Amino acid sequence: KPGGILALLDEACMFPRSTHETFAEKLFQTFKDHKRFSKPKLSNSAFNIDHYAGEVTYQTEFFLDKNKDYVVAEQQALLNASKCSFVSKLFPPPQEESSKASKFSSIGTRFK
Repeated sequence: KPGGILALLDEACMFPRSTHETFAEKLFQTFKDHKRFSKPKLSNSAFNIDHYAGEVTYQTEFFLDKNKDYVVAEQQALLNASKCSFVSKLFPPPQEESSKASKFSSIGTRFK
């Protein structure tokens, strides 16, 4: 069973030669038989997901770049200290992981 779109995105970010086209191709190969995933007829870098409210088309052009972004620690601490509980819960303090302290955490990984 495939790990999902976010796992494939993290995997693609680990390879320096990955492009949005190679990422899209990996998605097409992995989810070609999934009932909620489809490939648009006229695009090689987009994909469709049939959500509960209808089908949505996603463009993969900046997926890799955006997934490599990071949240600045000072900004995260400021948002976590917000008096608005909704905002503070969106930015919990990072978990201390001694063995993985230097490992980059992608946006997709943090979302998962």
